[in-house]
Amino acid sequence: MVYVFLADGISETEAVAAIECLRRAGLTVQAVGVTGTTVTSARGIKLLADIPLEDVPDGPHELLVLPGGYLGAKNLAASERVMALVRSAVESNAPVGAICAAPAMLAKLGLLRGRTITCYPTEAENARQGGAYVLDRPWVREGNLLTGQGPGSSFAFGIALVALLLGEEKADWLAEQMLVSWRA
Repeated sequence: MVYVFLADGISETEAVAAIECLRRAGLTVQAVGVTGTTVTSARGIKLLADIPLEDVPDGPHELLVLPGGYLGAKNLAASERVMALVRSAVESNAPVGAICAAPAMLAKLGLLRGRTITCYPTEAENARQGGAYVLDRPWVREGNLLTGQGPGSSFAFGIALVALLLGEEKADWLAEQMLVSWRA
């Protein structure tokens, strides 16, 4: 099962693009309500979660995804349960995706020390202070860790998540169907 975490203040574009790409590729995705079953995005759009956080089992999981948006990433990082799930996944080299401010929040928590990532440009210094190496690219994959830069790279990030789980052939097919250029 793929879990995409939703918290108040997240970037609606980053959350919905990831869910759409993963579901279009045929994966089973659950949107997880961290701050409630109805989440208010950074731009005031209401998003309805499929399940509450307490319904997410302990791992292993097929993939965990953390959308960004500064307040959203901060709310995700404030959840002990979300961070425990992500910490376990990162430490066991299980697939994790994080975009925009979320990679910097993970780095600040010490989860990405020594890892190569990308994130929203204004968050790059925070990520570096957390020990991450930051590249200026739409998305960066290092092993089973996939990070994205921000709203404009949301669909490329989503398709890269598909490549992470199902391979580049499936990702290329999806990109063609969606008219998205995804290669970094």
